[in-house]
Amino acid sequence: MASVILLFLLTLSSPLFFGQTLNPVEAGDKLIESACHTAEVPVVCMQCVKSDERSGKADAVGIANIIIDCLMSHSSYLASNMSNLGSNPEHNATKSAYEHCFLHCSDAKKALNSAALELKNGSYDSAELSLREAALYQGTCRYEFVSSNETYVPPNVYYDLKVFDILTVAAFRIIEKL
Repeated sequence: MASVILLFLLTLSSPLFFGQTLNPVEAGDKLIESACHTAEVPVVCMQCVKSDERSGKADAVGIANIIIDCLMSHSSYLASNMSNLGSNPEHNATKSAYEHCFLHCSDAKKALNSAALELKNGSYDSAELSLREAALYQGTCRYEFVSSNETYVPPNVYYDLKVFDILTVAAFRIIEKL
């Protein structure tokens, strides 16, 4: 008799009984908003995650991986821009800063690849260390520009450096909670 009552109570408390099924997309959006809420600029984080087709079915690890994929994309873009800027004869005076930054962006991408693999393997502490390594490479790149007043940084490159920072913080905060 007690099991019948328990079953009845469980049925009553079910969302299906009230016609309130949880939409998977809505659940995904709520998780994305929750994960990106702690980012410096949540809109940038949510834009990154929602632009990926995996986001609707992603759990926290999946969201962290999506953000890391965005970071890898930004690293590739930055490396390409640094290579182009360094090869431009107009920037000969600051060529070494662009070349160093190109190398740092390439190294950051390698560290991000490691972070993604470590996340998939459940090695969250190692993933966090690899993410920290990538952030250090990008920070060193930014320092190349800050320390030299002569180095010209196009606005789109500066913007991508800032987006990299924002997404890195978001990924850190998600991984910390895993």
